[in-house]
Amino acid sequence: MNVQQGPGAEVNALLDSGAEADKAEAAAVPADPGLAAERDRLARTLRETRLQLAMTQARLAALEQSATMELGRTLVRAARRPWSRGVQLPADLVRLWRERGGLTGPGAATLALASAQLGDLAGGGERFLSALTAPGLGAPGAEAPGWTPPGLVITGVLTARACATLAPDAAVHPLLPHDADVMLESAGADLVLIEAEAMLAGSAWAYAGDPAATDRGRRLGRLIAAARALGKPVIFIRNVPAHLAPGLDWVAASCDAVSDGGFGVQLARFNPIGLAGSRPGDPLYAGPRDPRQAPAVRALLDAVAADTGPGSVRVTGPVPWHRLPALYREHALFVTASADEAGEQLACGARVIMIGGEPATGSVPVVDDPAALREKLAELKACPPRSAVETLPVLREIFTAQATPARLAALAKLAGLGDDVIAGRRIGVLSRARDAAAAAALSAGLASQRFLPSELVVLAEGPDAASAELSARAVTATLTGLADRGVVVRAVPVITGGPDTSGLPGTGSHREPADHRDPANWLRRAATTARSPWVVPWQTERAYGDTYLLDLACARECAQADAAGYGGSGYAFTAALDPALARREYFAAGDSGHGLRLFSVS
Repeated sequence: MNVQQGPGAEVNALLDSGAEADKAEAAAVPADPGLAAERDRLARTLRETRLQLAMTQARLAALEQSATMELGRTLVRAARRPWSRGVQLPADLVRLWRERGGLTGPGAATLALASAQLGDLAGGGERFLSALTAPGLGAPGAEAPGWTPPGLVITGVLTARACATLAPDAAVHPLLPHDADVMLESAGADLVLIEAEAMLAGSAWAYAGDPAATDRGRRLGRLIAAARALGKPVIFIRNVPAHLAPGLDWVAASCDAVSDGGFGVQLARFNPIGLAGSRPGDPLYAGPRDPRQAPAVRALLDAVAADTGPGSVRVTGPVPWHRLPALYREHALFVTASADEAGEQLACGARVIMIGGEPATGSVPVVDDPAALREKLAELKACPPRSAVETLPVLREIFTAQATPARLAALAKLAGLGDDVIAGRRIGVLSRARDAAAAAALSAGLASQRFLPSELVVLAEGPDAASAELSARAVTATLTGLADRGVVVRAVPVITGGPDTSGLPGTGSHREPADHRDPANWLRRAATTARSPWVVPWQTERAYGDTYLLDLACARECAQADAAGYGGSGYAFTAALDPALARREYFAAGDSGHGLRLFSVS
């Protein structure tokens, strides 16, 4: 993943300052619907004016570098100083003649984009729907006291498959060419993504980078400029080869950053849940053969596809993207040339052989000649299909590095939004500690986990208010190592005996009733203090494996369940379960679990 700055630093600074001014204006206006509508109308007009000014400055900066302007400057310098510069005039003219042909690279893209933007703005003006739409009004539940916005809101030029991939971890609002301006302003997105695959044939934005589709290209350019005027980071997702989507260099140069990867493996779609005990072991190549593959890859596939014996590979042909998870779970062995497909097939419990390229994980063999491919196919065909338990180590590796939330967190960090914006991975740990020794044991147990929580809530217990306060300070000091690693530590002093002094002045402690050792009681108190959407109870006296939190988080992400735990029924949904990970509201309200989706890890 590499970063490329868009052209025109002055233009970007102007747009960023305009976005800050809009935010300040929005904070100063009261939440009256009529005033909000008028404010949004004036803000839209101001943004259009700033956009015209920014595009004019970009066009002026590009024209100043043109050959005509440079020729005029050369002649003026020669006329002003004929004895010193006049003798160099022939050489300067020859140099200009050799460099003729206009601007190239990002400068030419900036000039073309600015010219198209100005023509679009001057010709049509605001559309009827845009003029009558008040952005931000009518959001469901926006004024409710208990309403909380989603962790990450994404909009942009996206395919249907990308929307399905991102939907479990973010609120996604895809944009179409005819309503991109209105939806961009009203969605309130944190991030704007421009996907290269969305500009292939069959998409609403098809051929947006082709000179023949100037209208779509102009709308795409205006979308990028408007997003920057609103202060929203724009990232170009280059997830297809350049030969499939040519002419998109100006898009990459206009965005804030460029990501060369895709959206990763969505474990909510590709997972081993519901695997059959016996599956066909014949090798399969999922999808059509691409005639533009690398010659070495094409030769390998031709060699094994032409066989009729046990080493032959069957090519499925085109498969709808929504049918792929079921296809991967129905077969035990696949051959692929794509690292992304290999990760999805591994997550579904299949064995995978990579042809060329980089392996998806360390467990994927990579072959580069027909003899090795036939030998590996015969070896893997003799192996029984993988079970869900055998797939668990692969899931851990995919969850950590290749899953969609991990890719989204990297994109959010690249855009300056922080790396803790995925709500599904914000997991808090609830525990109790009486002194520094118990807190040290808690710190050692959590520090050894391969997946660290985002929050730790500790009930610091003491017989009176003073002891509880001292215990909370000692616990906080002991857990400094976890805080340095990014874990938010909350130590809550709790009185476990003696008179109730929680209402007296100067006492910040909370008195627990006599039955404070009841698990439901202390969990309810800790869950009420937590801020993470998902929580895990933790007992300091119990020994946990280093993958305890990792397995629970991975299982929840695969199943999208309300609670996960160890119910003894394998990697599957269950009717009864003692939750080890659940929504914060489950422990805060002391819910019995009726109506919840329960998932058993083992």
